[in-house]
Formats: sequence, C-alpha cells, structure tokens
Amino acid sequence: MDTYLDPFLGNPAVLFALLFLGTFVLEEAAILSGAALAAAGEMSAAVAFSALGLGMIVSDWALFAIGAAAGRSRWLRQRIGEANIARGRRLLGRGVVAAGFTARLVPWLLFPVFVASGFLGVRFVTFAGVNALIAAVYVAILFFGIYGFNLVLFEMFAGWGWLAVVACAAALFHFSRLVARRFRAREAARAAAAQRD
Repeated sequence: MDTYLDPFLGNPAVLFALLFLGTFVLEEAAILSGAALAAAGEMSAAVAFSALGLGMIVSDWALFAIGAAAGRSRWLRQRIGEANIARGRRLLGRGVVAAGFTARLVPWLLFPVFVASGFLGVRFVTFAGVNALIAAVYVAILFFGIYGFNLVLFEMFAGWGWLAVVACAAALFHFSRLVARRFRAREAARAAAAQRD
C-alpha cells in the first residue's frame, strides 16, 4: 500500500485537490493543514492559499445551491410555514454582509446561514460577491498567520516542528474548551440569579 501512495504524497496537484476538498469538510482544519504543509516545504504557500481560498468560495456556493434547491420544494415550504419564511427574510434582509461575517466567525453557524440564504432567495450575485470577499480575507488572515507561526516552529524545532505544531494546536483546543466551559458556567449562574429575582 505504501508503495502505491508514494508517488502521490509529494504531488502538488494531489495536495491542492485534498486541501480544496478539505474545505468542504472542515475549513479551519484545512487551513491549518495547508499552512503546515507550506511551512514544511511540501508545497508552495501560493498554491496552498489558492486551494484553500477557492475551496472555501466553492463550498459556500454549494451550500447556497442546496438551500436554493430546497426553497423550490412546496412541501418543505409548507412544513416551515410562510410566517417563519417571512421572519427569516427579514433577518437576512438586515444585511448579507453582517450575516456573512457572523456565519464565518461563529462556529457551526455557516451551514444554516448559507443554506437559509439560498432557501430564502437572497440574490446569488450579492451572496457570491460578499462571501467571496469575506472568505478571501478570512483565509488570508488565518493562513498567513498560521503559516508564519509554523515557520517559526519549524525553524526552532527542526525535525520536531510537526510535533510542536500538534502540541500548539492541542493546547489551543484545550484552552478554547476551558474558556467555553467557564463562559457557560458564568451564563448558567446569571440565568439562575435572574430566576431567583
């Protein structure tokens, strides 16, 4: 099996395709992987950045298309109800830019907002332009920030650079869960105090 995969592992076209498809599954993991691959010299930073940016834009458009196709279903529209559809249109009508930024920055909100944009009939040209710009800025900030960080780690730890990257990612994950746990506890305490009053 290893000898079969060897010719493909260092191939930039295969890495480009994997990063492109990876954005359809989990964007942040794809960005982290692309930056690490570029910093390690497995592919150029420009190729990795292009694959990630293109993948994010196309995956956003695919979510919009799923929503637009679902919006044509009379059965589904009846199940949701015209009152709920009108409320969703009002929410998205407040601003596609705000919805796009919020969806990109709040975890797990991207899928429902982008599908709802298609379902509720947001103009595709508006959606595509706004979200392509937001995705390009988002990818640039994350990719080049992580890329620079990886360059420093690979320089400092040489052959142990990959281990340092994984250790930093694990520490960041643990820290974010700790912060989220404290935030939930604080919110629960506020809610309990409000109920008592």
